Amino acid sequence: MRWLNRNVLGIGFADLAADANYEMVFAVLPLFITVGLGAPAFAVGLVEGLGDGSSAVVKLWSGWYSDRIAWRRRLAVGGYGTTVFGLALLVAVTSWPQVIVARALAWMGRGLRQPIRSAMLAASVERKDLGKAFGFHEALDTAGALIGPGVAFLLLSTGHDFRSVFWIALVPGVLCVVLFALITRDPRPGRPEPVSLRVPLPAGFWGLMAPVAIFGVGNFATAFFTLRAAQIMQPELSRTAALSAAVGFYLAHNAVGATVSFPAGWLADHVGKAPVLAAAYLTFAAACLVGLFGHGWAALGLMALLVGAQNPVVSSVEGSLTSSLVEERRLGTAFGFLNGINGAADLASSVVAGALWTFVSPQSALGLGALLCAAAALLLWLRQPKNV
Repeated sequence: MRWLNRNVLGIGFADLAADANYEMVFAVLPLFITVGLGAPAFAVGLVEGLGDGSSAVVKLWSGWYSDRIAWRRRLAVGGYGTTVFGLALLVAVTSWPQVIVARALAWMGRGLRQPIRSAMLAASVERKDLGKAFGFHEALDTAGALIGPGVAFLLLSTGHDFRSVFWIALVPGVLCVVLFALITRDPRPGRPEPVSLRVPLPAGFWGLMAPVAIFGVGNFATAFFTLRAAQIMQPELSRTAALSAAVGFYLAHNAVGATVSFPAGWLADHVGKAPVLAAAYLTFAAACLVGLFGHGWAALGLMALLVGAQNPVVSSVEGSLTSSLVEERRLGTAFGFLNGINGAADLASSVVAGALWTFVSPQSALGLGALLCAAAALLLWLRQPKNV
């Protein structure tokens, strides 16, 4: 258990609080946009996509820059704080275009700190323990994503409005900034020696980026599954009851994620990271198929199981696999590219899914997602990258 050190614990508990903050908001944000502000589903895709796109640009710069400075931990603290501030702005919005500004600012902060956090986590453990460390982190991360929607569900079910949820979310938001600032330490000794961008990253890393990008384009935001959860419960349930069921779906899928994250990381260390990641990609494709053809409580439960099982596994195993392909002094740059590609793909997937959902049908968005994610799984299985 030597891998379970101060940094792993500090980063894990900081992100538990961070996820409680923004997942409390995101559990209700698509419903706030469509029901509270009267916007179409296309607006949900635009809000999600532009937020992810703005984050992608910042991630590329942040990862590269963090490999060249000795004070990257303080930069990450600023990123955590920016996310909290951006989400706090939601209490004052009166129209859905204003949500774009708040969401984009919050995700720029996330983009600022995410490559640094991942590089610090990877450098804090031995390579043989990367899967366990990232799996443990993702388990705590997802536990926060369970707590946040749970509080949101409790608030809505007791008659509180969406803005009350946004106010309460500030509490874990402030806590995450304090935890990361006080507990974590940069594991690098002294000032790092920069590596020129003219020196290419390993071929195995770029080979991984191809299936990552394809999956990212198909892997639309969970917000659309939340909308679909409300749809597949009607007309049997009233609109109000269906909305509560949709928030319950969000809660359930995070409970599944918190349960499977660490076992999946352990499995990745023992059987190989690429096969576990390919299986997670296929799981998202299966979730799309359930959303495409399913109806009622059984479909809602199965969709929550599949969405929950893949999301934290994809995040943790992509991180641990990247760490095993790149030398330590270039981890920030590698995570910048990984997160940047994911962010750009998320922009494309959310905008395309939102357009298809609104102007064609929800089924078309789900079908495209299933096709692309299955293709990414096949490519990753056939071209598994080799560790450095």
